[in-house]
Amino acid sequence: MNILIISAGKFLSSYGGGQVYVRRLVDEFMKRDELQISILDFSHQDERDSIEETFYRGGSIYSVSSNVDDAFLSSLLKIIRPDIVHIHGHKSQMSRVCRTMNIPCVVTAHHGGIVCPAGALLNSKDKICYVQINYRDCLKCCLHNIRFGNFLYPVLRLIPESTYISLGELLKKLPFIYYITPVGTAALSIKCKKKEWKTICANCSKMIAPSHAIQQAMEQNGMPSEKLIVIPHGVPQPNIPPSFPAIKNQRIKFFYVGRISYIKGIHILLEAFHRVTAPHAELHLIGGAGTQREKSYMEHLKKKYDSDSRILWHGKLNEAQINAAISQYHILIHPTISMEVFGLNIAEALTMGKWVLSTQCGGAEMQIIEGKNGWLVSPNNIAALKNIIEGILLFPPCSSPS
Repeated sequence: MNILIISAGKFLSSYGGGQVYVRRLVDEFMKRDELQISILDFSHQDERDSIEETFYRGGSIYSVSSNVDDAFLSSLLKIIRPDIVHIHGHKSQMSRVCRTMNIPCVVTAHHGGIVCPAGALLNSKDKICYVQINYRDCLKCCLHNIRFGNFLYPVLRLIPESTYISLGELLKKLPFIYYITPVGTAALSIKCKKKEWKTICANCSKMIAPSHAIQQAMEQNGMPSEKLIVIPHGVPQPNIPPSFPAIKNQRIKFFYVGRISYIKGIHILLEAFHRVTAPHAELHLIGGAGTQREKSYMEHLKKKYDSDSRILWHGKLNEAQINAAISQYHILIHPTISMEVFGLNIAEALTMGKWVLSTQCGGAEMQIIEGKNGWLVSPNNIAALKNIIEGILLFPPCSSPS
């Protein structure tokens, strides 16, 4: 069988859970002799209709520009001749092209942005969003993500939707104007997200939801239930809950692995940990920032908590370094405040025998059994997170539950 994998971003990148998952999926597929695997990513820097072909473990990686049209992609698929296409990125366009060419396609959701114009199913009050896409609510969230956007919303919401969209279409034709373009295209971005999502719903053969939480979000926004299937990411979980790791020198080492991003709730984690006065606790943060906004966020947090010597920043590490570091730690803290479609780092920590303290963010609830392999706390709750950390420090689990 010839399978074409559409990468979530640059295939060889290690930034983001989606990219890591796709690369591991390809590695597993390539172990099977009966499968022929090709990869398509949209990372080619040349804006023209050109293809860069490289090779990965016997399979081809085809890199194209993100601006290529349907006709170009159709011609490429005629060359590759896949029996099935597994889509992780460029979901709308690729599902449409596959449907036109009568090629079955399966789409996997990796983040809430698949149905959320603001990108993370996080509303303007920093709470997980459970409402259907609509202009009024989504406009407030989109503007919330822009500096001072909250102050503009009361005025901008009075503009007729069609007029606001027309303004966005005009601005899209002009060179990017700092601040003006993001604000002026907010309504257009909502319209485009609706259109993209409808295209996916109409054209995909199957939609894979890694958790029941994202399944419900997609059903609420119109994905036919017969197309949806819940398949958690393929990280094998231990049959027996892990014993709590041995503690040396009475120091409990908490850790976080992932992007240093606002939606991941790092500010909540650091404030909760900083309020814990116990000197025998450590917090290790592994991960980097990908965008300028994330870099500014990370630098702000480093400066704010610079005086707390128990908080240790390790930056971005490769996979081997991460595993070596985690082997020395005890408890993963996963403080996400947005919808977590699965939580790959939760699954990996549990597989390594580590307990997990996580927010109730969607994917975590499918993996964590309270008091058996970890703890769950509501998102954005600094006091509750602090109390659980203090409880763990006072009475750490000492053995695997029966």
